[in-house]
Amino acid sequence: MINNIKLTLLIVLLPFLGVTQELPGLFSSEIDSLNKYGKEIIESSTDEQKTAANTKFKAVLEEVLTNNASFDADFSKVEKISVLKAHQLKIYNWTLPHTDGTYTYFAFIQFKIADEKVIVTELIDKSVELDKLETKTFTPNTWFGALYYEIIYDKKIGEDYYTVLGWDGNNLMTNKKVIDVIVVDNKGNIKLGAPIFKMEKRTQRRVIFEYSKNASMSLKYHPKQQQIIFDFLVPSSSRVKGIYEYYGPALDTFDALTLNKNKWTYEKDVKIQLDKSAKDKNWNDPLK
Repeated sequence: MINNIKLTLLIVLLPFLGVTQELPGLFSSEIDSLNKYGKEIIESSTDEQKTAANTKFKAVLEEVLTNNASFDADFSKVEKISVLKAHQLKIYNWTLPHTDGTYTYFAFIQFKIADEKVIVTELIDKSVELDKLETKTFTPNTWFGALYYEIIYDKKIGEDYYTVLGWDGNNLMTNKKVIDVIVVDNKGNIKLGAPIFKMEKRTQRRVIFEYSKNASMSLKYHPKQQQIIFDFLVPSSSRVKGIYEYYGPALDTFDALTLNKNKWTYEKDVKIQLDKSAKDKNWNDPLK
């Protein structure tokens, strides 16, 4: 009898203890739907079918995110989406691969503000319309779309700054890797890009690498060294300099952005211990 009373009290108190997300079955039917529509987005044979599935996927996810419990819920069983979380920020990010070899990216950002309320913001991919990518700050409605695979939060940069690493399938000839920054104020307002990347010749608001579709570029955060380490890209010959479909990594040559005060500062030809974590080959094409 006493055990039954304790169990009843625990069930009643769970929502107030902030652990509702641990209950089995939370969002389980929605996760099943997301997996169904996510598979259709990737595997359907026409753009019309992919777009229809994406519309359904987005609607289910958007409904889930209106529930504040989703911020702490586990979405690791959703197969066709990248879910990243750091501090007060959570990103839900996926891509629609078109039959012509191009991609459109989608994302929702959740931000938990001081009073425990969760603000949800959609990012709108406008990549094809944007210019001066490395020197401009963008808004959620003018996002340089990518599929993010790592989020870095360090108060040394600033309490409002979240550095992200991403992949862009770009076109039939090249891929891109991107280092961007999401800036969120205490009201949940979002900007994309900030002058925190101190490169060789100038300070940039984001860093973009473009390289051959046949190559694999590593772009990886090493927390112990507080460095974003990446392959040094070179053309296959001097005759194709500036034609990025012929660019690939130089053999065992790495550069880095090192956290220095409130900036990521460029360092050339860094020495690292080569191991499995140094190469993120799975992110050459995450759809595989």
